[in-house]
Amino acid sequence: MDFTFVQMGIRDGVCDYRGSCGNMTAGVAAFAVDEGLVGGPADGEGGEAVVRIHNTNTGKLVEATVPVVEGEARAQGDFAISGVPGTGACIKLAFLEPAGSVTGKLLPTGGAVDVFDGVETTCIDASNPCVFIAADSMGVEGTISPAEMSAHPDLLKRLESIRRQAAVKMGMCSKVEETPAGVPKISLVSPPPPTGAEGVDIIVRAVSTGDPHGAVPISVGVSIAAAAGVEGSVVARAMGMGERKGEGVTVAHPSGRMVVDARFEGGRLERAVVFRTARRIMKGWVYV
Repeated sequence: MDFTFVQMGIRDGVCDYRGSCGNMTAGVAAFAVDEGLVGGPADGEGGEAVVRIHNTNTGKLVEATVPVVEGEARAQGDFAISGVPGTGACIKLAFLEPAGSVTGKLLPTGGAVDVFDGVETTCIDASNPCVFIAADSMGVEGTISPAEMSAHPDLLKRLESIRRQAAVKMGMCSKVEETPAGVPKISLVSPPPPTGAEGVDIIVRAVSTGDPHGAVPISVGVSIAAAAGVEGSVVARAMGMGERKGEGVTVAHPSGRMVVDARFEGGRLERAVVFRTARRIMKGWVYV
């Protein structure tokens, strides 16, 4: 099936069609099963439906595995996501060949590191274009909370300035004033502390559409996994080259953790897998 994502500007009413959304992708997969847009197990049977989703914004494919019961996406389950209340059925999202989603390149600027406003930055495009900065280069702790970030408008202003400059160098716009609100995403990264964060590979504090994120967008997690494989990148340095165990990347965020199962082939990110939940909460018609 085809899926087109629209980022709605709640402040300015602008509709942005660049980039995509991982959480919405899980919802789209469940919706496709419920509405009979894709095939699945026979009526009355349990099992799984595999939904191949073509994101028209990026031209990329996502393979979603949805638990099914009695012909509909199963909502109840014991899978928990940090920052999401309750539990639900686990939906597996495999982002296939996610590099170059918007710009056509994993490294849109041509290098692993760029400098904007005197700050070293890594620009990556995997699932969504993202910009990563070491937290200490901005003079803050990597564990800074979203509330603390909001209390420092100068920090958010500096991040927005860097994000806009990066967007121009990534080829997403010709002037900083034309930078889309939704992408590129920008995040602070830092190494996990020596103690108290066992199993964590990296700490991330994301900013989305100008506001500190309470968790971490899926697309940021995918880009983190991709950047981890780029030697010399801000992300690889924060994680420590050669210290990763296995192919999974565990990202710590303000609400908990996200695990991205990254599969590399010859230094190329072949796929990135994350796990979400989704359930229908309303049904209606919208007239435009």
